[in-house]
Order: sequence, then C-alpha cells, then structure tokens
Amino acid sequence: RGALLYFAIVDMTSVSHMYQTSLAQFQNLFDKSMDSAEKTAMPSKRVAFLIEQMTYVVCRNICRGLYERDRLSFKLLLLLSILISAERLTPNDVALLLKGGAALDATNAVNIKPVPWLSDMTWLHVLALSNEHKVFRQLPEELARHEAEWRAWFAHNEPETKPIPIYEAQLATGDTGAFSRLLLVRALREDRTLLCVNDFIIATSVLEYQGQKLPVLGPRYVENNTDTIETVYSSTTAKLPVIFLLSAGADTTDAIETFARKKKKTSYMCING
Repeated sequence: RGALLYFAIVDMTSVSHMYQTSLAQFQNLFDKSMDSAEKTAMPSKRVAFLIEQMTYVVCRNICRGLYERDRLSFKLLLLLSILISAERLTPNDVALLLKGGAALDATNAVNIKPVPWLSDMTWLHVLALSNEHKVFRQLPEELARHEAEWRAWFAHNEPETKPIPIYEAQLATGDTGAFSRLLLVRALREDRTLLCVNDFIIATSVLEYQGQKLPVLGPRYVENNTDTIETVYSSTTAKLPVIFLLSAGADTTDAIETFARKKKKTSYMCING
C-alpha cells in the first residue's frame, strides 16, 4: 500500500509541477501513521489497522497541499490503483473510464442509434461500454427494448441516485458494482460523473483479498475537512515551514496573528511585493 500511495502522489506532478512531494516527506507521514495506528496482538489485524491509518493519514495530508479542484482526482487515482493492485480492475477498465467512446467514429458505427434522445457522442460512449465491459454487452439492445425506463432515468436530475434499469440488481453486488455504475453514468450522463465518483469512493471501503479484508477508502474520504491554523501548526517543525497560497477573498494574516497571541509568540510581517 505504501508504494501505491507514493506513486499516486508522484503521478499528481503531471497535473501540476507544484504537487511535488519528496520521499523524505512521505517517509515522515508513513512513520506517523505507524505510530498512530491502533495496536493489537494479532498480526493480521495489526496489518489492516496500519494500512487503514497509513492510507488516511497520507491522503489527508497530501490533499491539504492540493487545489480543491484536484483533490477528487487524487482520491480517484489512488482508489483505481488499489483496485488494480487487488486484481479487481484492469488498466483497460481505467482507460474505458477516462476515454469512453472518444476513439470511435459515429459515421462508421456498426450499430445505428436506436433512440433519438441520445447525442452522437453519448451513443459512442454506449458502444464503447458494450464492447469493452462484459456487464454491459447488451446495453444498446436494452436501451431500445426498454426505452421508456431508460429515458426516465436519463432525464432525471440526479440519475446516479436512482436504480439503473435492468442492471440495478447486478450492480448492487460485488466489489466492482460501484465502478460499473460509475462507467454507466459516465457514458450516459457525463455531467454527473464527478458526483458518482464520490459515491464510488464511499461504496469502496473494504474488499476481500487473499482471504482477508483489505481496507480501501470509504465515507470519511469525501468528508469536507477544513484545516485550521492549529492543525497545520501541529504538523510543522522549525525546519518545516508552511506556505499559504492566497486566493481572492482569502487572507490568513488575522488567523496567524491571533494564533501567535494564543501561543504568546511574536509574529513578524514582511511584505515582499
């Protein structure tokens, strides 16, 4: 799990060069999670506690240094890496989620779009899904056969919260049911994909692997945690400074000065502009 976490962090540098994390920083987070994980005499439970605590501590601290818009991407990247490592998903499954039917051409599609309320791009997503994912092999035919049910689901304001026609019972079971649901929402209602990613993270909290329950992510990874000056200060040292990136309407100066007074310390301001 430690390797998966570290390389997920490294991959975020492709999003922004500002997201570089040193191995020493990661090692520090790793050591903290080892110390704070629940103790037990049973090795198997101790390992599970370590994995769970390490994943949360690292994810929580790394997300603190990411822009809000990129935090969900990091959590999804981490979750997909865990599921691939546990042999629940394949790289092709991830490619299908990312690309959908973008590589297909509507003019050369063998299957003619059976319903008029789907856009050409959405139809290509459906074809790609039926070609690449065994659960949805008959999806084009099912759309035509049960058009009224699918159209009602498609037109709903929050389709990701509603039972999926024909496939609901199948998607409600198994370790990859939530991922399959995400693929379907991404194909038919791309505008609801990010919300469905949150549901995917919540639903994938644990899975069976080699006869043991392996902690994954879960509900607390989508909670809106707000860091305070106190919590940020507690994770620093004299050799580990904190850099605040200010945006319009946000200024931490007052909070820092107030905290300094509580600690009975003198704060010094230097304007470099």
